[in-house]
Amino acid sequence: MILSADPPAHALLIDSRSPAEYAQGHLEGAINLDLSGFRGRLRSEEELAQLERTLAELNGRIGAGPHRPVVVYDLGFNTRLTKTAFMLALGGLEVYLWPQGWEPRATQQTPAQPVAGEPWARLNREILLTADEILAGLPYPLLDVREPQEFATARIPGAKNIPLGAFGPDNAGALGLLAGQAVGVHCRSGARSASAFWLLRQQGVQARNYLGSMLEWEAEADLPVERS
Repeated sequence: MILSADPPAHALLIDSRSPAEYAQGHLEGAINLDLSGFRGRLRSEEELAQLERTLAELNGRIGAGPHRPVVVYDLGFNTRLTKTAFMLALGGLEVYLWPQGWEPRATQQTPAQPVAGEPWARLNREILLTADEILAGLPYPLLDVREPQEFATARIPGAKNIPLGAFGPDNAGALGLLAGQAVGVHCRSGARSASAFWLLRQQGVQARNYLGSMLEWEAEADLPVERS
């Protein structure tokens, strides 16, 4: 969920800005964490299980779990924010995005020390789309949110190009998408599609993010690629 007001009480605050920005000042108690660079092959059940174990270890280190909501903030609505939030939600956490969280307010410069807990994660397959699900044929649209020139160069067969810039907080209907409808989204690395994912989910569209996106798709010999 994208917050328009203050976060829930007792939420775990995650600051996804750069370490240098974080060091200059951050919200009291906020932990610095940027997961936007995640890359990983996710085709076998073992690879998915390993991702769940990795997320469980992460949640344990930062003291996150099903008992406490997590709020991620940054310098506005950007891919660093949205992919970090997606990765945390993928681990089964209750996650909120707070794009306006980094606004002038009381801050501290001393790094917050996480209160570690037991490792915990439940991989949320409802929000994750995999290459093999796409390869088998989806019963709903697959949207490529890259720029048109990227789409023209190489694309997943059957995908429809709607650049991320076309997405807004309340225009799913204008894009031909309805609340309750399922849709897959992807980009190059799963970051821009994470932004589209949250914008669509906020409007009730049941988006699923293909986290591997074109970096994974083009690296796999058995996955077909259309080229101009």
